[in-house]
Amino acid sequence: MTRLQKKIQHLRALSTAQNQRGLTLIEIIIVLVIIGIAMGFLFKNVFSMGDEARVELTKTKMNNAKGPLYLYQMRNNALPNDIKALENADTTDAWGRQITYRVLDGGRGYEMKSLGADGREGGSGPAADIIITGP
Repeated sequence: MTRLQKKIQHLRALSTAQNQRGLTLIEIIIVLVIIGIAMGFLFKNVFSMGDEARVELTKTKMNNAKGPLYLYQMRNNALPNDIKALENADTTDAWGRQITYRVLDGGRGYEMKSLGADGREGGSGPAADIIITGP
């Protein structure tokens, strides 16, 4: 093999190696950023659905507490002053906080309230207050 043929073979080998290179650091970073953005959207949707489910669970718990509330009212001819007086009633919301209760209109009505996902007054969406009133 001549010197020129060896040089040509060497250049072909270099050209083939350059065509088979791996991903550069920039390409890897771009792929990771795209994956991160996609995961951010996915987690946001999954966690917001969890809060929406907790809102529905809290509404169900509050509606279920109406039964013991009416039973107390029938037995005592008055609404209780404290929700903790209710027997067999789960009086915590889906976030584990105590549902607030107050008697309205001089004992003729009541209000049960959960502060929602954020645990603060007001809010919107899953963070909105959940209020149930009754006679």
